[in-house]
Amino acid sequence: MPDNTWQLYVLYGQCGALVERYRRDPNTFIGINVMLCYREDGVRHVLVPDLFVVFGVPNKDRPSYKVWEEGKVPAFVLEVASEGTYKKDLRSKKNAYGRMGVREYCVFDPKGDMHRPRLQLFRLEEGIYEPANSQREPDGSLAVMSETLGLELRFLDDRLRLWNPVNQEYLLEHHEERAGRIGAEQRIRSLESEVEDLKERLRGQR
Repeated sequence: MPDNTWQLYVLYGQCGALVERYRRDPNTFIGINVMLCYREDGVRHVLVPDLFVVFGVPNKDRPSYKVWEEGKVPAFVLEVASEGTYKKDLRSKKNAYGRMGVREYCVFDPKGDMHRPRLQLFRLEEGIYEPANSQREPDGSLAVMSETLGLELRFLDDRLRLWNPVNQEYLLEHHEERAGRIGAEQRIRSLESEVEDLKERLRGQR
């Protein structure tokens, strides 16, 4: 479970946005606080990433993700810094993900008092994690490109957002997606009411 509200907002905001993005893809699995078991010979070979994405495996419910059974390691892992675990983010966790073969590893510090810079992405190059280049966008956000997701991770106004460079839009978070659906339903009901009113007027003119 999230250790604090900052972590909660990231997990249920951006993780929810990723779930929505891939929910129709039968071959992409997204794990949120799911045990990632990467070796069969002991409990010590278990991590619980805040979020990880695996391509090429069935999108189905799992109690845990066992690499040796699935045959695929995560392509992307996100860790959101918390007081209890942040010291491991750039040490033991980073080393374990690298040995596992995770292509991209991202660390985000929502509070800003544990990691500098607050948003970091590492890409596996010949077995070694190299920091990905970040850049400042016109809107003032700090952005780094995830090649595996095809999305930019952007840090702006103390928030982490996911930007789709194809359609030039931020991925909608859960509450935004829900608000959009509610708004669309209200517009449909309004149009239906207008159509009925028009029918009544036309019948009255006959």
